[in-house]
Formats: sequence, C-alpha cells, structure tokens
Amino acid sequence: MSSLSKKIIAIAIGLLAIAFTVFTIIRNSRKINFSPDTVGAHAGNLYNDGLFCESDGKVYFSNSYDEGGLYVMNPDQTEIKKLYNLHSSYINAAGDYVFFFGKIINKTQGIGTVVNGPGMYMIGKDGKRAEALTRDATQVMLLIGNYIYYQHYTIHGGSDFERIDLKKKESEPCLDYLITPASQYQGKIYFNGLYEDHHLYTYDTATGEVIDIWAGDIWNPICTGDYVYYMDVRNNYRLCRYSISAHQIEVITKDRVVFFNVYNNLIFYQTGFTNTPELKRMTVDGSAVETIAQGDFNSINVTEQYTYFKEFGNDTATYYTPTYGSVDVREFTAARDAAIANIKKK
Repeated sequence: MSSLSKKIIAIAIGLLAIAFTVFTIIRNSRKINFSPDTVGAHAGNLYNDGLFCESDGKVYFSNSYDEGGLYVMNPDQTEIKKLYNLHSSYINAAGDYVFFFGKIINKTQGIGTVVNGPGMYMIGKDGKRAEALTRDATQVMLLIGNYIYYQHYTIHGGSDFERIDLKKKESEPCLDYLITPASQYQGKIYFNGLYEDHHLYTYDTATGEVIDIWAGDIWNPICTGDYVYYMDVRNNYRLCRYSISAHQIEVITKDRVVFFNVYNNLIFYQTGFTNTPELKRMTVDGSAVETIAQGDFNSINVTEQYTYFKEFGNDTATYYTPTYGSVDVREFTAARDAAIANIKKK
C-alpha cells in the first residue's frame, strides 16, 4: 500500500472518529434526565385543560386565536412566538422540552412531518426536535421525574392509566382503570374515585401502590401539602379543604363551584347553576372574596403574573386579569396580534 493511500485511510478514520464524537455529544445532549422531584405542570391548570404552563421564565400556551397552536412568550406577554402548528392542551414543560397533547389543525397538516394524528408530543423549547411519543388519544397528562403519567384511550374505546418512560420512549400500563393524574405531592398522585365511589386516593409513583386515604365524596382534588382542596359532591359541589393530618373539613365557600384553580394563597373559581354565575377570586381560607367577571367562564389557567380564562361557548377569545392585586379584566390581544402576524407569513 502506497504512503498516499495510507494517508487517505488515516484521514478517513480521523474524520469518522470526529463525526462519531459529534454524534455522541449531540445524542447525549438530547437525553432526558430530570430529577425525581421535577413536576411539569400546575394541578389547577391541568383540571382546566392545561392551556398555559410556566417554566424557567417563559409561558407556554395554546393560542386560541390560532386554533390552539403552541406558542411561547415572556410572563408579561411580550416576545410572543409560535412553536408548533398543533392544537395543544395539557401542556407540561421542564428542562429543554415542552410536552403536550396535540391534535391536527387542518387536513393537510402532518404530510412529511412527525405529525399524522392526535397524540402526545414533545418539542424543544426552541421549537425544534418535535417528536410523537404516542399515537393514541391522551387527555390529562403530568410529568413527574422522567415519566409522563397520562389518561390513555384506544381507538377501540378502551381506557386506562399509563406512563411513558422518557428515557426509553416506551409506555407501560400503571392501572387497568382510569384516574386523573393532575395533582401530585412528594411523588404521590392524588385523585378521586371515578367508579364505585368518590373517595380520595393516592397512587405512589415509586411503587404503584394505590391507597384509599379518605372516604370523602370529592371531585378534582388539589393537594398542597397537608391540605387537599376539592369540590364537595355530596353538598352541592361547594368548595372545601381537608386536612390530612387533622382529619378535618373546612368549608371554603358555599357557592356551587363548576371550575376552580388553587395557586399559592389564592383560589380562582367559577360559580354555576345560578341566575348570576360569576368568576371569583379569594384566599385559600375563604376570605377576601372578589368578583372577577359576571357570567359563565371556563379554562381558568393561572401563571405568576396573569390568570387567563375563556367565556363559556366562545373558544376563540381569551381574557386575563392580574393574578395578584386589583382586578383588571382585558382581552388577550397580544396573542391575537401574534396569531394574525403568523397567518400573514403564510
């Protein structure tokens, strides 16, 4: 073999080594390895369709003015940009990624892309590296550590509770029946029974053990530590909280509650089945009650700076008010303007 041939082979081997090293670095940089205490979404938001999610100084949201497309912005509603053209809900975010349930917006979408139907998706916070995690329909989903726990539905009509290992990108069944994985505390998912009773249960994400911890008649529990906030099914869906340590019930409001969201020391809730329905705000002990808006509202999603909501029957317009301080309801026109700007680009 000539010296020239040897040099060519050596260079080729060197280039291959460099390429392999670069590939390894890129592959490893995309590995997911969240700490066990990582939680991807706020419980109250998930109970309200999971349309907003705050993470690392950004807010990821489903833009109702662009058919629910996935957007990102600063908490003060500046620098709004589109991440992906899928109708997004149950949004979670952690590390470099956003996770959500996505549905196709138009019939031509998905040709030649990762999208070919509804399912669970992940995408980089930079709007790149989109990937489908499941092709089955999912609803409420919650990231805990390196797993996403989710409600799983098949095309044949079956449903169960599953989780997906984000390291292996593989799903596995957790329970052969449906639960709502919205609220978690210290590695345990708090949920109400859906079938024989409405008791308060926990699902241990480490062991898979299910424990009936209180024989209440509850709906949509949100655990904040010792307190579990819930709608009291037996008593006209009034809002209460239950102390796990003291085994005591406190009535927060006697109003019939349709939707609610607990955020730090505040509760946002919608009253219903009355001639004067209202969206209200109060502190977690039931004091300092304020009316935010009169009428029927839903999709109450809270961020540190603003609380967002929609008027029942109107899926396009989104409204907001400051989470803290004086009530000041306005339409989310910044999202509307961003949607119009994206449409003009097409």
